[in-house]
Amino acid sequence: MSDWATNWEALIGTIPTLDKLGSPPDYELCGHALGDIREGQAELLPTPDLALDPVVREWFTVAEDAMFECPPSSSRFPDLEYVYQELARLEAEVTAVLAMAGEDG
Repeated sequence: MSDWATNWEALIGTIPTLDKLGSPPDYELCGHALGDIREGQAELLPTPDLALDPVVREWFTVAEDAMFECPPSSSRFPDLEYVYQELARLEAEVTAVLAMAGEDG
């Protein structure tokens, strides 16, 4: 689990912040982030805990859609601010599961 958590944190660290992306977002930065996201899926899925699988899969879906569109403009993801809030929510869920797993182990 700790190796997985390290890889997860590394992937999250590759996603540029909203400030770094700029307005309008830097399409090249989005492209690099999209590549990192797609590579990360191979390392992080499936997860070592069934409780993480749906959350991490959703994180990948949201992140990939946002970086592919750069900026998103769908009814589900109207802008990057919304996407980053959603990613933060999903990351918090992963953190909670990892914390519980750490208490058990």
